[in-house]
Amino acid sequence: MARFGVQVTLVDGLDLKAWAQAINADTKLVFFESISNPTLEVIDIAAVAGLAHSVGALVVVDNVFSTPVYSKAIPLGADVVIYSATKHIDGQGRGLGGVILGSKEIIRSIVEPFMKHTGGAMSPFNAWMMVKSLETLDLRVRAQVATATELAGLLEYRGDLERVIYPGLPSHPQFALTQVQMGAGGTVLAIDIGSKERAFLMMNALEVILISNNLGDSKSIITHPTTTTHQRLPQDQKNLLGITPGLLRLSIGLESAKDLNFDLQTALDVALPQK
Repeated sequence: MARFGVQVTLVDGLDLKAWAQAINADTKLVFFESISNPTLEVIDIAAVAGLAHSVGALVVVDNVFSTPVYSKAIPLGADVVIYSATKHIDGQGRGLGGVILGSKEIIRSIVEPFMKHTGGAMSPFNAWMMVKSLETLDLRVRAQVATATELAGLLEYRGDLERVIYPGLPSHPQFALTQVQMGAGGTVLAIDIGSKERAFLMMNALEVILISNNLGDSKSIITHPTTTTHQRLPQDQKNLLGITPGLLRLSIGLESAKDLNFDLQTALDVALPQK
């Protein structure tokens, strides 16, 4: 966006001092994921919004991992909340779409003219399909979160994984903040099993969980970020973000928790050295 005169400053989302130093009188907008992809860091929405609003800047939050069911982003200070509707809203990976939530003034004066002039609108069929999916959104997401919470605890109990990352676990660095902002950990967790080779062995041994880049689906899905979603990032940036060769992102679906746990434990036993 530099050719349009827009300057962008990158900050560590967890570092409120970095936010405070970066936000100044010229700041017009701040943007962040409420839960980062794929390492699941939880950003303090209220604190960042307070800093941004002190200079009159807008707060835009990508809220996909928090889900529309559990998030309190707008009461916490977000001016605009965006969702990839391809994820939890559709819930079955059938179509591309997005949602922009904001005040009537923002939607009518900024978003609507932009959409009219650029043509970025989803098809009527996709819109109908996603509106229909909203009817089951709450039921689906709550069931997925319950299973994700159970599985994260079982995976952490193994003790032979490099990391188990899930905002709903007390061991997560932002667990207390997660409880304030959501009250639950979401439908996505991540594990690190030490190397790319082990990660591929584990994924190939799975029988129930699918290998794909989507998330929020009714089917459980596993992704290797280093070689897929974040493969274009230079290695130094991957290192900075904690995206290691052994990191796997797991989106929990609607299958039985017992079946998913058996699938995960069996595949991990194949990939990890036996004690």
